[in-house]
Amino acid sequence: MIIAGLQTQAQILLPKGSTNPDAFQLARYSFCISLMPTTGLDAVSYGIHCLSSDGKATVRFMSYEAFLRQFGGAEPSKANPDRIDLFEAHGINQFTFKDLWKLRYATYPFGESKALGWGGQNGVPTEGQMQILSQYGLEFLSSTIYGDNLIRLLKDMQDSKWVGDYMSAK
Repeated sequence: MIIAGLQTQAQILLPKGSTNPDAFQLARYSFCISLMPTTGLDAVSYGIHCLSSDGKATVRFMSYEAFLRQFGGAEPSKANPDRIDLFEAHGINQFTFKDLWKLRYATYPFGESKALGWGGQNGVPTEGQMQILSQYGLEFLSSTIYGDNLIRLLKDMQDSKWVGDYMSAK
């Protein structure tokens, strides 16, 4: 059985310089999340991270629903061109995405829900929690977690011991 990685490479046309505008470079696309809320009252932002061969990173954010369809292979995506069900391929429960807000908040930040999260107070993870998140590539609260780091985070979030360690990190 072959399991595809989360990162893919696609060729896109990018001018290398004014003397050779037809040259192309490779770019890598991968799914990403940000712990920053969206304007649509989602506590987490979902998107596709693009890393061009010259090292420039960009992110295109999308709705939670579109993200899940692309991640699951039901909708075309540059980050999943073979339309593989990445939930199944990586053993990730789809509902884990609904818990991502818990990494940042102690209680759900929008609406009247009083659901409890795992994060520190006032919507900021503790210093110890930020150290844990840095292992997944989150340098700043506004950074994105993408590619294999996102897969590792989602898998770890499904482990009750990891959740307990995260919650107790000061």
